Amino acid sequence: MSVFDRLKALRDSYMTRQVDRIEMPAFAGGPAVRQRLLFAGYVQGVGFRFEVMCLAEKLGLTGWVRNLSDGRVEAELQGSEDRIAFLVSYMRSLKRLSVDSVETAALPLVPDEKDFIVQM
Repeated sequence: MSVFDRLKALRDSYMTRQVDRIEMPAFAGGPAVRQRLLFAGYVQGVGFRFEVMCLAEKLGLTGWVRNLSDGRVEAELQGSEDRIAFLVSYMRSLKRLSVDSVETAALPLVPDEKDFIVQM
């Protein structure tokens, strides 16, 4: 295993522990929605996608996340609106990265989606 791979594994382990420690609020629930999110700022090269995936899984959200060539990160999240809002708020609160803006758009639901993945 290369030094780069070891450092990435340490970073991923740290982020997993951080997400595991989050105390979840009592969510009101509600009907499932799907949103496309575009995160702009210092969001690439800092483990942003991995952390979104960890938190989405903990929140029971489905969808995907990927880097865009223009430096933004795009995600499609499906689940209750309050859980998606919590994920966005949490990602904006992190100090090791910087979310300058988040664009959102409503999308139709993907009926049989079961997982959350990081797209390459």
